[in-house]
This record gives sequence, structure tokens and C-alpha cells, in this order.
Amino acid sequence: MLSSTFWTQSRFTGIALILGALLFLGGAGLYWGMTLREKKGTMIFWLPQREQLILIFDRPRLWQWATILFISGVVVTILGLTLLTMLLRDARDWAFSQLGLVAFVFGAVLWVIHLAFRLSIDPWVAQETAKTAVVPDFYGPLTRWIHALFMIYTVLAFSALAAYGGAVLSTHLLSQWVGWVVIVYSLAGLGLFGFTGDAPPFLHHLMPLLIGILLLSYGAIS
Repeated sequence: MLSSTFWTQSRFTGIALILGALLFLGGAGLYWGMTLREKKGTMIFWLPQREQLILIFDRPRLWQWATILFISGVVVTILGLTLLTMLLRDARDWAFSQLGLVAFVFGAVLWVIHLAFRLSIDPWVAQETAKTAVVPDFYGPLTRWIHALFMIYTVLAFSALAAYGGAVLSTHLLSQWVGWVVIVYSLAGLGLFGFTGDAPPFLHHLMPLLIGILLLSYGAIS
């Protein structure tokens, strides 16, 4: 009886959102922790391109696992957002959550292409760079194109979260303060990206994590 009452759709949605965020944050921990830093402690993405590739060559498994965790986190988060969209639709939101899901999924496709580049091209170029001590000429233009995909994903992900905030405000699935927090957070993220031209991708998973915790803790609240 207990199991049948616990495994509600809202709690299952919460578990998916939390798991997706934790997988992604696990990957971020490998990137941002001491495992993918050079001897002086500089994180890999702050190094010059050649030094980045040398570090990837030295620690290929860490690079691979961090990227796989990123991809896994994105896929599970999409599952969680799909379930959340169903909950919001049942709560009579027929617009915001659908737009949010479409925006996030489209952005996630671009992000996964970016991550696939890290899994396939980066290790190969790292090997060539380690052999010749020279970064191949074609690598620079490719990384700029891949970075453009990440920029589009960033805008779409924050916009999707703002749409979900609007969906929460238009329903009674969660308290209204949750919707306002998600909207303000998303607009702040867009502002950060517009001002600096960058935003750590783990920021896109903090609001789904919050919503997931609320859904898992006490289900739908008003």
C-alpha cells in the first residue's frame, strides 16, 4: 500500500529531475574538480588550446567519463521535463510547458552534438598534438562552430526554464513562489550570458533540481 501511494507521477517526475541534475553535476565535478586541472590548479577550460589538448591526452578516461555524465544528465533531464510537462498539462497549462519542452529539447540536441565532438574529435586531436606539438589548423574553426552550438543551447535552455516558470504560475501544481524564482533565475542567467558571453551549463540544471526536490518531498502542493 505504501509503495503504491509513494510512486505517484509527481514523485517519479521529481526523481527523474533530481537524477538528471545529479548526473550532470557529477560530470561538472570532474571538469571543475582537481581531476581535470593542470599542475598549477588551472581548470582545463581556462587553459590555452594546446594545453587543453595535452591535458585531454594525459587524462582521456576522465575526459570521457565527464562528457558521458553530461550526456546522461541531459537525457534524463529531458525525461523529467517531459513528465513535468504532462503534469502541467493535466493542471491545465497547454502552452508554456509545451514551449519550454520544445526549446529545451532543441537546445539539448545542439548540446549533445557539442558533447559528441568532445568524445570523438578532441581525443584524436589531442593525440596528434601530443605527437607533433602542434595543434592541427582545422581544429580552431571547428571549435568556434561547436562553441556557437553551445551558445544557442544556453539561450534556449534558459528560455525553456522561464517558460516552465510561467507554466507553474498558470497552474496550482507548485506554489507560486516557485514560478517566480524560476523566471527570475532564468532571466538572470540570460543576463549573465548576454553580459559575459558565457554561462556554466550546470546552471541549467539547478531549477529542475529544485522542482524535483519539491515534487519528491511532498508531491503537488498549492
